[in-house]
Amino acid sequence: MVVSRTQSLAEFVADGTIHVLGFGLGLAATIVLAITISETTDTARQVTVMIYAACLMAMLTCSALYNMFARDHKTDLLKRLDHAAIFLMIAGTYTPLAAIIIGGWTGGVLLAIVWTGAVAGALIKLAGLTGLERLSVQIYLGLGWVVVFAAKPLAENASVFGFYMILAGGLLYTIGTVFFAWKRLPFQNAIWHAFVLAAAVCHFGAVFHDVALAKAI
Repeated sequence: MVVSRTQSLAEFVADGTIHVLGFGLGLAATIVLAITISETTDTARQVTVMIYAACLMAMLTCSALYNMFARDHKTDLLKRLDHAAIFLMIAGTYTPLAAIIIGGWTGGVLLAIVWTGAVAGALIKLAGLTGLERLSVQIYLGLGWVVVFAAKPLAENASVFGFYMILAGGLLYTIGTVFFAWKRLPFQNAIWHAFVLAAAVCHFGAVFHDVALAKAI
């Protein structure tokens, strides 16, 4: 059984700072992506990038609302929204990467698998079903690393920068889950969210460089 504890004021402030920083960076990223992608007539790039941006902001917003305003009050609705938004973030990040960078039949199948899994996972979280609660992290990671089955086309079509940003983001998320599970560690929540933010920055770099910026002109 996972043992949780009440955060100290310092821990709450540290975690809140990361959430405020993350929301600000996410908003700035969305604006930059919108301006950049508006310069292309490629509808597929525009749609997939904005789906990614919308999912990014949904995850950052839900996480901030739950962790800053409701965590210690055990507000179940915000907790469910927070956990469901993680699934949307995974699928949203895959959308431009699979549809544009990988492309073709492989990208389409990958996108279908990830979105099916993400929607199912989000609905389970929103419904409050607890049967898979202990497996949540494994499911998140499994869905996030489905891309290994398309590693060859990803490596062939992504830029060197984009490929390593995607890889770095995945590794940061994965390493961060160690701190997510380490509930007794001081500043555990802040450390976990710092890893999430760093991973999101890496994936933004890949989407911006290889999708939004690639065909901006």
